[in-house]
Amino acid sequence: MKLKYRPIPIRLEVDPTRCMTTAFAGIMPYLDLWNSLAMPCAVDKTVSICGSQGWLDRQVVQSLLLLNLVGGDCVTDVDKLEDDAGLRAMVRAGEFSGMSREQRSNAQKRFRGGRSRTFPAATQIYSFLDACHNEEEEAKRVEGKAFIPAANDHLKSLHALNTALIARLQQRRPQKNATLDCDATLVPTENQSALFCYKGYRAYQPYNVWWAEQQVVVSSEFRDGNVPAGWNILPVIKEAVAALPAGVEQVFMRQDTAAYLTDVMAWCEREREHPQFGRILFTISADVTSTLRNEILKVSEWSTEYVIRNGKQVKTGREHAELMYVPNAQAMLVDIFEPFRYIVVREKLGDQLRLLDIDSPSQQTDKLTGLPFPTMTIQGVVYKIGAIVTNRREESAADLIRWHYGRCGKSEEAHSIMKEDFAGGQMPSSKFGANAAWWALMILSMNFESMLKRLVLGDAYVSRRMKAIRHTLINTAGRIVHHSRQYCLRVSHDFHNWLASLRERAVAQYMT
Repeated sequence: MKLKYRPIPIRLEVDPTRCMTTAFAGIMPYLDLWNSLAMPCAVDKTVSICGSQGWLDRQVVQSLLLLNLVGGDCVTDVDKLEDDAGLRAMVRAGEFSGMSREQRSNAQKRFRGGRSRTFPAATQIYSFLDACHNEEEEAKRVEGKAFIPAANDHLKSLHALNTALIARLQQRRPQKNATLDCDATLVPTENQSALFCYKGYRAYQPYNVWWAEQQVVVSSEFRDGNVPAGWNILPVIKEAVAALPAGVEQVFMRQDTAAYLTDVMAWCEREREHPQFGRILFTISADVTSTLRNEILKVSEWSTEYVIRNGKQVKTGREHAELMYVPNAQAMLVDIFEPFRYIVVREKLGDQLRLLDIDSPSQQTDKLTGLPFPTMTIQGVVYKIGAIVTNRREESAADLIRWHYGRCGKSEEAHSIMKEDFAGGQMPSSKFGANAAWWALMILSMNFESMLKRLVLGDAYVSRRMKAIRHTLINTAGRIVHHSRQYCLRVSHDFHNWLASLRERAVAQYMT
């Protein structure tokens, strides 16, 4: 017998009441916090892209911030914000926050033909992003060579806006230490103007500096895909350290082998370069060069590494040793008086070797060379080898190893959030500077969301990804109604008390 499927027996009707519905009732605490932090005024002081007519910079920046928060990933998604009548009402109610009556009047006169939209159209946003493109720098490109175009003043102003946001976070949640995790990430793209990365596809490769204690990106330099991760990174690190707000007393740095560069290590060691913080204490994964391998072969005593699990000491399977090793480039540093410490970590390859299906010594050499990590054969046993260089001289080698590898996965998680939870995974333009501006505003949105979780939502939500936050908070239905000469947001009874408490916490972040 053939079954007959019918539509669900619910009839559609137009709502006769004069109200404005929204799918984003939970965005209210974000709008409250944005205004409580005086970020619209910070945009007015820092960014000057829009000019004297039309949209204000604060309106464009806030629109792109909201686009990132609600899950948009392309410029045209701004039309989805415009289609939400309730969201339009919420944004209009607070878009002139911090302005005097005269400033509000002038802002409303910027549209000669009248204003018909709450959010800028996609064409206006494209123009805003394009203003950050530095055409003069593009002429300096040389085919086949790595090149990073210098940012113009407009793009620099977006970076300064991120610095202003982090300073506000530090005021409300002060931290004395800043542990900087530095790493690059690949952003695949279909843009034909993008260059090929080392993995063989078109991509961009931003270099990011993550502040572990505050869980924010302090600095990020947008780069082409063909720029090596370790190429010219010292200016990015300097910019990140300079962007750290008042109250930070000590800077630590963890990096992979991309930062295994003499100039980076020497700059960290020289106190005169950053007198506010003194020596920047670092651990960097070192390249396992042929000379370092020769020194490793001389090691006669290895210490076993342990971890505490369920109150018991358990072997990790790794061993470590400290070397007296000074490469030639470091020996030439006349103003560095103490050599850097080298700590080597080895881990026996057992089951992994059986998976390689090795039949002969020659096969073993070939297949081990193809592994993504360095290996060594010591007294007939094959080991996975890692090395760390550091200028931290007080801590034990075991403590430094745990601290250094404590970063593992954190940078990758942040990169995943940038590209999957926010709009960093899709570039909007063929122009490098426009994409750099899009990336900078994504970083601003990501930092702002991280800030809201810590200051407003609380510890229970700190580790939650945006998918969970949107499902629980942002994407909640509500209705805007006009009642007693004011607008009201009506939500379900269960959601009301929580939303009201979040708004109170957000408003409480205001500081005179």
